[in-house]
Amino acid sequence: MPSASLPKKCLMSLFGSSSCLMPTASMAEEGLMLEEVVVTARKRQESLQNVPLSIQALDNNTLRALGISGFDDYIAMLPSLTISSQGPGKSEIYMRGAADGGDGNVSGSQPSVGVYLDEQAITAIGTNLDIHIYDIERIETLAGPQGTLYGASSQAGTLRIITQKPDSSEFSAGADMDVSLTRNGEASHILEAYINVPLSESAAFRGVVWDKQEGGYIDNVAGSRDISLTNGRSLSINNDQWIEKDFNKLGKQGARAALRIDLDERWVITLGVIAQKQETSGTWDHDPNDVHDLSIQRFHPDSSSDQYLQASISVEGDLAGHSLIYSASALDREVEYEADYTEYSSVATWVPFYACDYSSVPGNVNTDCTSTAEHYTDDNMYKRQSHELRLQSTLDGKVNYVLGFYYDDSEHDYLQEFVQPGMTEEYWARNKDGIYYTTDQLREEEQGAIFGELSIDLSQNIQATFGARQFWSESRLSGFTGFGDSPWGSFSQFAVDAIQKENDSIFKGSLSWKVDKDLLLYASVSEGYRSGGLNRDPNAGGGGYSSDLLTNYELGWKGLWQGGRLRFNGAAYFMDWEDMQFTVYDFAISTVANTYNIGAAEIKGIEFDLNYLISSEWSVSGTLSYNDGETTAGFVIPGLVAASVEKGSRLPSVPQWKGHLVTRYQFTLAHREAYAQLSYSYHGDAYSEIRPSERVLQDEYELINLRVGILFDKWSLDIYMNNIFDERADISASVRNSYEDSITTNRPRTLGLKMGMRF
Repeated sequence: MPSASLPKKCLMSLFGSSSCLMPTASMAEEGLMLEEVVVTARKRQESLQNVPLSIQALDNNTLRALGISGFDDYIAMLPSLTISSQGPGKSEIYMRGAADGGDGNVSGSQPSVGVYLDEQAITAIGTNLDIHIYDIERIETLAGPQGTLYGASSQAGTLRIITQKPDSSEFSAGADMDVSLTRNGEASHILEAYINVPLSESAAFRGVVWDKQEGGYIDNVAGSRDISLTNGRSLSINNDQWIEKDFNKLGKQGARAALRIDLDERWVITLGVIAQKQETSGTWDHDPNDVHDLSIQRFHPDSSSDQYLQASISVEGDLAGHSLIYSASALDREVEYEADYTEYSSVATWVPFYACDYSSVPGNVNTDCTSTAEHYTDDNMYKRQSHELRLQSTLDGKVNYVLGFYYDDSEHDYLQEFVQPGMTEEYWARNKDGIYYTTDQLREEEQGAIFGELSIDLSQNIQATFGARQFWSESRLSGFTGFGDSPWGSFSQFAVDAIQKENDSIFKGSLSWKVDKDLLLYASVSEGYRSGGLNRDPNAGGGGYSSDLLTNYELGWKGLWQGGRLRFNGAAYFMDWEDMQFTVYDFAISTVANTYNIGAAEIKGIEFDLNYLISSEWSVSGTLSYNDGETTAGFVIPGLVAASVEKGSRLPSVPQWKGHLVTRYQFTLAHREAYAQLSYSYHGDAYSEIRPSERVLQDEYELINLRVGILFDKWSLDIYMNNIFDERADISASVRNSYEDSITTNRPRTLGLKMGMRF
């Protein structure tokens, strides 16, 4: 249903679910009431208010009302979730402040937040899938460790994207068109459509398609670089051939299809497939300090291509009064990058050596070197398959359980090549296309687990829950990394072919008290982990690193007040992080990045979300989170200049304060249903990383969006203005912040119009 097409007495809570006053007699007697939110965080359908766990959920109506179409849009609405991003498809996700600042390297630590598309884990290091948000049933964030039910990488929490399933009860279809103009930038558009077709009383098909084209708003402006070489010569280069206005563009096309068949009264099978291709050009970084607002200087074209195909099957049925669920998914994904690396050569003191001297004839350095411009290419192939089998009770007794087996097998085959076009002709003759450094490796991860959760009603109002996961994992790293052939002699060239195995258990326990029908209090202890792995350089301080463990102690509440018009949920927590994995890149250790268990930290925090129906026309919702994360002991990050991190150092990448507030008012305009909506989000300041000498303090920012709409029978019209005051967000300092003062920023003020049709 279009966001403007809700009945007059059906308001959006804008956080958690649609909040509708249903036109029934009982509702008329009770007055306004928020609609029940149903989630599947514990692998079964339950009311949000009955789950002793901090959960935020955005349902389909809420996603439409907020105009959410992608990853960056919904992050602002979820209090426990933050990101460090270098542009579309290049994000690291954090929850509750659990960030070490050393992640994001494809050969390093796994993420601390698990990401799921329906039943499959799609977590990836630094390249999380930017799934287009349309016809999505629900987005759930499960804050805090979820290791017992969701396994590795759900160390600090889990993000779940749940697609709409086919419905055999009725036909439905819809289409939407969104066009927008960005201040001092190019136009953008989104075309979307879905259809749900009952094939019979026991079968249905659902299909979705989308095309998204985002115009640019960052300019690549003229610049030059001068560098002094070791023989007294100097080189000067410019980017005249690459100058372009609004050069950061995005294109995304995709489709989704699902078939649901009721095999009989007890068993149902669902088949699904999703495909998407996303391409970008330019960069989402700008350099307001050294160049200009929304401008940067790049000396080689930047581009990316990210395409994936996922196929899935789910079988659910009744087995002797219990539910049996089998789900399996297979994902193929290819991600390619090409990026300018020239700024590095203008400041690094060793660049004249490997950029020019390295490629020259010994004793006759720099004679033929013509340029220090550099770039790198990055080609990644991902394959992943997962299987889960669960047996669970049907919630009709005092004892309920979930018991399951999980298996996941993933491969990441990556080829990274650093190119120096200005090297000597002799070097080019010996090496492929001026490539001076290569990583060509295969990273394989296999894991399995037996998991379970048992809930016991100790009394009418008190419930105890116990969970455990016994897991094993096997990591293998094989391939080559190092410099190419040089007349100076080969160095830092090495191959690796190693296996590491782990076997361990984690646990969870909670006690909840249903004070009355509207208030739940709970206390819980839970554990989450990231798997260990292997280093590219087996000689650099050990061949591998072990899992790190995060233990969470939490007190929470879930309550309804004023006859169900006000929902206020929240939690306070303390998290203890042991054996923190940290990825170090320093030539004093190795020419490649290596990961070590060298830190420990603790995080104290509180988070809550509130929804309030002020009247039948007016609703308000908001979220707020506070995270105070700091190291609990001093440690030294090894390197050319060893970095000392003192006890009490603030953890990076995550703000202490983050929140949002949305208010929506519905009214009648020319006998048509209409609405006006204002949303505000705040993101506090954060450090770019943990090393005192390297980190940059990213400024706080506030964003305000306005949206109005009206319904005309079967079609709707929405007009919006995002980022009304044209704020520049410091989403992240560049991963190259030690040599390039650039900041990943947001889209400037944008005015748009959206038209929707429902059949």
